[in-house]
Amino acid sequence: MQTPPTLPAAFVSAMQQQLKTEYEAFATALASPSPTSVSKHFQKGINSWENYKGVKWYNNGVYLPERPSFTLDPSFQAGAYYVQEASSMFVAEAVRQLQGSDRPLRALDLCAAPGGKSALLANILPPDSLLVSNEVIKNRYQILRYNLDKWGMPNVVTTQHDSQDFQPLAAWFDLVLVDAPCSGEGMFRKDPGAIAEWSPAHVAHCAARQRRILAEAAALVRPGGHLIYSTCTYNEWENDENAAWLASQEGWALRPLDLAADWGIRERAPGYQLYPHQVDGEGLYLCAFQKTAGEQAAEAPRKPPGFRKLSTAPKAQLELVKPWLRQAEEMSYWTQPSGSWRAIPERFLADIQMLSQVLNRLEGGFLLGEIKGKELIPAPELALHTELSEDVSRLALKKETALSYLRKETPELSQSTKGWVLMCYEGLGLGWVKGLGHRYNNYYPKEWRIRM
Repeated sequence: MQTPPTLPAAFVSAMQQQLKTEYEAFATALASPSPTSVSKHFQKGINSWENYKGVKWYNNGVYLPERPSFTLDPSFQAGAYYVQEASSMFVAEAVRQLQGSDRPLRALDLCAAPGGKSALLANILPPDSLLVSNEVIKNRYQILRYNLDKWGMPNVVTTQHDSQDFQPLAAWFDLVLVDAPCSGEGMFRKDPGAIAEWSPAHVAHCAARQRRILAEAAALVRPGGHLIYSTCTYNEWENDENAAWLASQEGWALRPLDLAADWGIRERAPGYQLYPHQVDGEGLYLCAFQKTAGEQAAEAPRKPPGFRKLSTAPKAQLELVKPWLRQAEEMSYWTQPSGSWRAIPERFLADIQMLSQVLNRLEGGFLLGEIKGKELIPAPELALHTELSEDVSRLALKKETALSYLRKETPELSQSTKGWVLMCYEGLGLGWVKGLGHRYNNYYPKEWRIRM
């Protein structure tokens, strides 16, 4: 057992009042090692984990028997899974119960960094759904972008905005997730820094900020749509009281969820709480709502409004790009001011163009690369993308060679290469090399390289 954390006296007092006779079991759990769990990519997932213990409320979640060095696992670098706390995966079950059909949705993850819940949503939303993944803080947004680039899904848009910037999109979304910034009590046993930052004043500050975000998020949900509010904390001020406030607003109703008894999830009034002494996980609070009344969103213009920062790609060069994609005819092609090409699925084009008129820090679709001369210089992100063509030249690497490549070295390869070749590990793309016959150049981005 690890050394028990020294918990703030005010936190201990509040949890003793909340849990009463269960407090000692809760404190014992905080003094125990955290379980290690991962959420598998539904297309890239690792089959060798099929015999591992599964997360009860999410069929793509598994517990690992011990915590490996994820940095030194090429499958992790390829986006085969996301290292995610199991309690957080309960969001997937809530969405499954709320969506009710396979109708495509417009979904917003409003406070998305570092990206775990957005990856989860991208896995489970109905086909042809559009996910907007947002983070207001610049350095956290860069982390979000990197993690979602590794996930490589064509239906994800990333944005960097405050919640109030979304207000022109009132009643536009079918589903809004507010995984609100919180006091982080559910991080105590994994992050001693969270204990040092905790105070009653910080809890009060978080609760007030959460209510402001909730109010702005509520306006974005269409009538009949849903909002999910979650935190990784335990206290009533940030959880129950904020959820009760939204439930009391006109046009909103609580949506109960069906829970299996053996999940160990505690029903609150309102919402649901996961405690570390009752589940194999940390702290998560979640409450689901449905918007029962309100005005519908304004009709989208019949003619798409275009983009502020993207230009239509030159048709004369399309044949240099299309062979790189699985469904090239279902894409529209655009160039950035830098000259890089982007592909945007046609089925999302009008919605992404509408978003771009409201939000100026937006990345829709996915990067393809730059055209120089008569060839595409493929973007690093394309190597990880699920829309990459199966016909692209590939080379399978063993683990040590893959790690050497990911360190941006030039290890000896099993065969000579010529032209652009995708370096792969267990069938998953890692990045590009440019083969010159007797040697090659490693095009893995230096800012992504592993340093271990």
